[in-house]
Amino acid sequence: MNFFYNIIFVTVWHYLSFRIVVLPDSLTFYREDTKNDFFTLLKKEKFYERILKIKKWKDKIPQFVVKGGFSKNKIQNLNLGYLKKFIAETYRAEIDHLLCCFSVPFLFFFNSLKNLKLSCIISGLVIIGNLPCVLIQRYNRFRIRRIYLKLKNKKR
Repeated sequence: MNFFYNIIFVTVWHYLSFRIVVLPDSLTFYREDTKNDFFTLLKKEKFYERILKIKKWKDKIPQFVVKGGFSKNKIQNLNLGYLKKFIAETYRAEIDHLLCCFSVPFLFFFNSLKNLKLSCIISGLVIIGNLPCVLIQRYNRFRIRRIYLKLKNKKR
């Protein structure tokens, strides 16, 4: 596969990943109990803040929002329903970016060994483009979830 076909493949994969996570709008990604959840890996804020220094770069990553979509740029209000939706959207975005990263093994599979360099370059770009977004979604979700639980407990 040449460079052009790799770009087409990755673009189509990203588009399909996005369509998968936005089509079933009734499917909820929010869970109250996340103790044994895949999404709670690396849930220590200190890891994100001290090691990854996420506060310095997370706002520099552009956000893609479809027309009429949910913006995760900043919290608009402290309504429990809104915060629950925000948390669900961070799950949705994380799943989208993880699905995009799953295109990497296929790049190596479809490219021959003589195109190993091309596979590494395209795969690196896919990972560099998506992994920071996954980290941002996780970091923001843990922080918003803490606010949500505080407000929820306060209303009881």
